[in-house]
Amino acid sequence: MAEGEIRGTKKERGIIKEAKRDETKANTKEAKRVKSTKERASITAKKQDVEEMVKNLKDKKSIVLLNLSKTPGKLVQKIRKKLKDNNGAYFKISKLAVVKRALEAAKLPSQLYSDVNFPVAVIGLKDISPYDVSSMFMENMLSVAAKEGDVSPFEIIIPAGETEMPPGPALTQLKQAGLNVKVDKGKIAIVSDSTLAKVGDKLTKEKVAALQMLNIKPFKVGLTIWKAFDGKTIFSAEVLGLSMEDIISGLKEAVSQGFNVSINANYPTESNISIILTSAIQQAKSVGINSGAYSEGVIEDILRKAISQGNAIGKVEGGSS
Repeated sequence: MAEGEIRGTKKERGIIKEAKRDETKANTKEAKRVKSTKERASITAKKQDVEEMVKNLKDKKSIVLLNLSKTPGKLVQKIRKKLKDNNGAYFKISKLAVVKRALEAAKLPSQLYSDVNFPVAVIGLKDISPYDVSSMFMENMLSVAAKEGDVSPFEIIIPAGETEMPPGPALTQLKQAGLNVKVDKGKIAIVSDSTLAKVGDKLTKEKVAALQMLNIKPFKVGLTIWKAFDGKTIFSAEVLGLSMEDIISGLKEAVSQGFNVSINANYPTESNISIILTSAIQQAKSVGINSGAYSEGVIEDILRKAISQGNAIGKVEGGSS
């Protein structure tokens, strides 16, 4: 019996091992099947996303790529809702590979998206230009608090005035941050305008603490356009970031410089011809007067000059006699 039991035990062990192998094979096959199903579903979803984007971008006047790197989600949702509600915009956030494939399928210029290597949102607009979108972004920026180590892009000046803070440790902390403060009527007051940071300064722990105590959020963040296309021209972020005042000032300067160049080059145009002719007449008269060349245009000036010189000589002779 003992021998039979041993043989029976070995047989059972073999059956168990075989069953485990079958189970492993079945699990592997099921895992591969599930993986394959998921991959097919993912590919199908991506194709659908591409088709949807191409369809929705067809009739759009402007295409804008929004850089989502380090962009507050709260601000993205706010602008998304505003663009959809007010402008009927198409606003899509998808994987970068899907975005690039869709823009290519929509036959948009590759310069618009070929160098993108970060998360982007695609915005399609019918009635407004990329510059209008950029202006909207600049008008809807969020104020954010400073953090230790931040580099100040501009001078941070704390204006003079009263605060609601009682004297105590806060007074010392504000002084450590470089502010001119004192106690006035039981409250801390900033005596005079104080420069907390200059351009390029790194904000220290003390300076950040001072800003927090004063409830000052010195920096602003907004949505950043990477590039935009209006059907003819691709616009960079630098161009779209210009304000209307910057554009008007630049145009005025360009017109002024062009006007000066045309006059100095004696290149006549409708705008400068009167100035060029006036300058030419004055120069010709000056040459005629200085050379004593008589002509109808300068004879009076020559005579006037001669009389003036004669009177001067007479005075000199009269004074010496």
